[in-house]
Amino acid sequence: MPSQLTLVLWSGSGENSARDLLGRPIWKRTLEAAQPLRPKRSLLVLDKGGDAALNELNGIKPVAKRRFSEALAGLRGKLLFLPAEMPCVTVRSLRRLVAAARSGPSLLATKSGTPIVCCTAGRLRAASGAFRNGLDSLADHIHASEVRPATTEELLLVQTNADWAKAIQFIRRRTVERLMASGVLVEDPSTVHIDPDVKVGRRTIIRGWVVIQGASRIGTDCDVGSFTHVVDSVVGSRTVLLDHCFIRQSRIGRGAQVGPFAHLRPDSTLGNKTQVGNFVEMKKSTLGEGSKAPHLTYLGDAEVGRRVNIGAGTITCNYDGRTKHLTVIEDGAFIGSDVQLVAPVRIGRGAYVAAGSSIMYDVPAGSLAIARGRQVVKPDYVRRARAKKSGPSKRRP
Repeated sequence: MPSQLTLVLWSGSGENSARDLLGRPIWKRTLEAAQPLRPKRSLLVLDKGGDAALNELNGIKPVAKRRFSEALAGLRGKLLFLPAEMPCVTVRSLRRLVAAARSGPSLLATKSGTPIVCCTAGRLRAASGAFRNGLDSLADHIHASEVRPATTEELLLVQTNADWAKAIQFIRRRTVERLMASGVLVEDPSTVHIDPDVKVGRRTIIRGWVVIQGASRIGTDCDVGSFTHVVDSVVGSRTVLLDHCFIRQSRIGRGAQVGPFAHLRPDSTLGNKTQVGNFVEMKKSTLGEGSKAPHLTYLGDAEVGRRVNIGAGTITCNYDGRTKHLTVIEDGAFIGSDVQLVAPVRIGRGAYVAAGSSIMYDVPAGSLAIARGRQVVKPDYVRRARAKKSGPSKRRP
């Protein structure tokens, strides 16, 4: 039988409930906590209706508080009134509350005095003036019985900056505990920050002082080094992220190694078994399977094929002051150290580029390109220069 439960998110302050909490508005975090109850409908009751910030709502109807009595007239079954600024609440406590309401109205009391209440729509319509003072006075009008929460922390009502910080700490701690229970090894839970939408595979090790945010996905059997920061990125299984990496909106394949001190900017893609070493920066670039850029390299707007070696100090010169241009390095190419690739340029399959070259034109497949100034050697230069410097000085008469 389909659920007859209506979820009513009651906002104490529309501005506060719209505040960001770990990448989502506070009210949306509260809504997500209650979604496992599978309510038939969901309402967000605000001080004012038609708020521009609610244009993105999906699956929840905004209602002005002054018009809630009109909306109530069309509701049937049970109503669960949940403060919109209570993002830490657990579905376990909400289920107990709904179950208790079978025999009459029930509530979860909070330290703030704003309760979570469950009762039938008919019972509520009969309680005149129940919302004159908001949810705080609702329990007095319907004579609800009290249900204990699973934990008191989950009933935190986010009203101040201190509450906001406490909510973040609680949700992150709960996320780490959930991951450890699923088989993830967290070396120092007190220093790790992991957002609730993050997924991490079994046997992956998370070292101390790691931050993983957004909708990031970390595969199985990975090792995430200390002080590494991952945002909205995908990391394949058996990949090692060494210390002090910053990875944002990028994808890393299986069996890769990144870092230490590597920076992957948005739209960077690393294939399987790739290597990006210390002080390498990538932006909007791909590195094919088995390719490596071990150190001191910038790859911007580049397409690098498979089994390519990028020498230390290589730079793709992608910007001419007005437009970003593409560098293409085909499979099996070898780029020597301290090379500048002036885009747009293409290095052919299996080609070699000599160290210290500035490449401005395409290099055909299987060719060797050398583009550097001619070396000049002046024999005995140092001795003669020193002798000249230490000779008799000219004095004025």
